[in-house]
Amino acid sequence: MAAYSIHTITCIGFCFPGKALANDAGDVGGKLINSDSCRSNAVKATKTLAVSYNSARRLLAGTVLVTDSNILNGLTLYNWVCDTDSISSTVCGASLTLGFKGTKLLTLLVDNVHLESTAASRCPIIAWSVNGGSIHTHQLRSAETSVLLASDVTNPIIDLYIKGMSPFEDRYSGNLPPNSVKITGFVLDPGGSTMGAPQSGKVWLNIGDSIMSGDAARYAANQGRTADDNWAAADDGRASYGHLLAKHYGYREIRLAYGGYDWDGVANLPPLTTLIDQNTSTISRLSNGFLEPKPDVVLINLGENGAPTLTSVFQALAKIRSRVDPATKIIVMVPASGKARTELTQSFRSYTNSTHDARMFLVDLGALTFATADGTHPTADGHLSIYRAALPVLDSIISK
Repeated sequence: MAAYSIHTITCIGFCFPGKALANDAGDVGGKLINSDSCRSNAVKATKTLAVSYNSARRLLAGTVLVTDSNILNGLTLYNWVCDTDSISSTVCGASLTLGFKGTKLLTLLVDNVHLESTAASRCPIIAWSVNGGSIHTHQLRSAETSVLLASDVTNPIIDLYIKGMSPFEDRYSGNLPPNSVKITGFVLDPGGSTMGAPQSGKVWLNIGDSIMSGDAARYAANQGRTADDNWAAADDGRASYGHLLAKHYGYREIRLAYGGYDWDGVANLPPLTTLIDQNTSTISRLSNGFLEPKPDVVLINLGENGAPTLTSVFQALAKIRSRVDPATKIIVMVPASGKARTELTQSFRSYTNSTHDARMFLVDLGALTFATADGTHPTADGHLSIYRAALPVLDSIISK
């Protein structure tokens, strides 16, 4: 568009593929499209609007919708709700890995209208790298419709993930919970297209609470409890020991982890017997009664927020087993703090003695010292300590 001066644009008609693009349209040179000749020469459009010069470059470029197969294949599945016009997630650590060719411009399209009533500091934070480079972060805002990911990188490959989420907002109710990241597509240079990015075919599912989520992982040791409004900024979904373990063993991580969560649920989140089936209160995460793709490993670390009952653990393990493959390894880990050790051990033994499930494992790291921000939530170094302590125990399980 650099070759065009703004006063030469008098009428452009566009076919908008979604609300996000249409809502971003503005005014070109202050002249609205209202003449018969202008309407007759417009590109076949579902909505014909005047656009500003700043919007024109993006709108004239190629738009990739979320139904693109490479986008869908790049998602950490059953972390995302996939609709015809958007993909959305409420999980810290949920990710999208995707390649592009024939473009240097890469803009993420988002729809943040549902964040209007959310305090700015509590809105989700996304992070991404381009071609394996440095990490960039951005806190979403209710009024924005796009985020520039790259502007001068040839054939970029992006690794995008949710880095931080507030634990206090609703992340479960309805088709689009109030605290969600909602993506509607990408804008590329004309002629650009997507391509698949290499990913492991092995799947590792982490289930946990704020510790597994990476909440407060950006804080320094003994910095203190995060202020209620600052949890999103204090989080680092990729610092989680669960993510480090999956990466170490060469698996693709999928995560179900929420602040305050436990076997019996918390606030707006249901018990694990229900959460394993539901992305949201209205949308199932199952395909033909199973998690698809079926995870090869499931790691559960719950109990920090309260000791579970035998019934809660028994029913949750039975439900998870029914949603995965008989060969899937299900690992129950006692919290690194040692909380609920007795209750979890007894519940686990009761389940395995009853079912004789040979692919079910209990991991107890014993007395473990690790750095925390507030006595509970590990720092990034604290997560590394848990990860390193778990390796010798998990080596024998994963190799079976």
